[in-house]
Amino acid sequence: MNNRVNIIIVGAGLVGTSIALALQKLGLSILILENHIPTTLTDTKTDSRPISLSYGSHRVLKALGVWDKLAAEACPILSVHVSEKKRFGTTRFSASEENVPALGYVVPFATLQTTLYQHTVAQKNTTILPIQSIEKIHCDTQGAEIIVNTASEKKSFQADLLIAADGTNSTCRELLHIDCDVKNNGDTAHIYRLTLLESHDHTAYERFTDYGVLAILPLLDKKSAQLVWTITLKTAEKIADWGDEKTLAFLQDAFIERLSIASIKKFAQFPLQTKIADVQIREAAVLLGNSAHTIYPVAAQGFNLGLNDVAILADVIIDASKNNQPIGALSTLKKYDIAAQKNQTAIYNMTSSLTTLFDFPLIGCARGFGLLATDLIYPIKHKLAKRAMGVAGKLSKIIRDRR
Repeated sequence: MNNRVNIIIVGAGLVGTSIALALQKLGLSILILENHIPTTLTDTKTDSRPISLSYGSHRVLKALGVWDKLAAEACPILSVHVSEKKRFGTTRFSASEENVPALGYVVPFATLQTTLYQHTVAQKNTTILPIQSIEKIHCDTQGAEIIVNTASEKKSFQADLLIAADGTNSTCRELLHIDCDVKNNGDTAHIYRLTLLESHDHTAYERFTDYGVLAILPLLDKKSAQLVWTITLKTAEKIADWGDEKTLAFLQDAFIERLSIASIKKFAQFPLQTKIADVQIREAAVLLGNSAHTIYPVAAQGFNLGLNDVAILADVIIDASKNNQPIGALSTLKKYDIAAQKNQTAIYNMTSSLTTLFDFPLIGCARGFGLLATDLIYPIKHKLAKRAMGVAGKLSKIIRDRR
């Protein structure tokens, strides 16, 4: 194996494989380092939870050549209904109003991960190497060097650019001496599978209640849906003694005249936090995806934000490569940083405004007015819809070039 390549990507997850596929037509040599390599192509992970993809993410995945494999298992979201229990005012978004085939799609996480991994493995200029740990990273104007431990030996690799896509607890970020701002209020997300009496009609719901924010995603089986229930520490104390029967009654009441919920089954629970890196670029290095930003997932924007970053970074690298400019130079990566930060800030503001409003009950009435105004004033509603769909910015080159 050549120890010098054009690009080293740390992490073969959703974001790492996506950026590798986005750069495939440049003919660059790419090395992906991963410490959880699947034993077979179909054994990536058994995680079967659904993941919500924005319409913008769908366009990127289509440009990467993987959407046809996902389409058969993708449930389109044709409308989104945002409301608050005991308050007037509702905002409704629809695909027909936005003139798109769907506002987004819900796909099984395992299917998305397997598809991206298989397509990446098939690329002739891309190598995926199993490693056990990363020992050292050094980056300067000459490029990046990374020293890793494999099962048999210590190895050193050099590249023009290092892309760190190794997740929330990024080892690369730590070795690059980049700090992060961490916010953890003790909130948790409780995940339920819902069985419905009637079809969900491809509608997603965001419902504010006295017991937390409830988000429902439609699934491919039209009488099934996934619930993500965001619960604060205070609310967790209030519902600590609730059993399945009382929880079901609460959810049935919360969605009365919207969804007919027949039964529920809780299958996961995880802590919520926001972790934002102080900087996203160094000379010859860039943080991508959750290694750069893990955001409170109220509006299901985690992977969608990461995939948007992938499209922006790919555009920058493609431009630099075509113009014979160094892809790892700080001047090149600053172009990515400026464009990515603009979109990231907009998403942070959108998601944090939802949680902030929820934290102050006295603002509930104002939020009701806000929901009503948003629904009545189309330009505001359209702008918010475009941001949530991931199509607020200019069209990425990788999408334009592969239409």
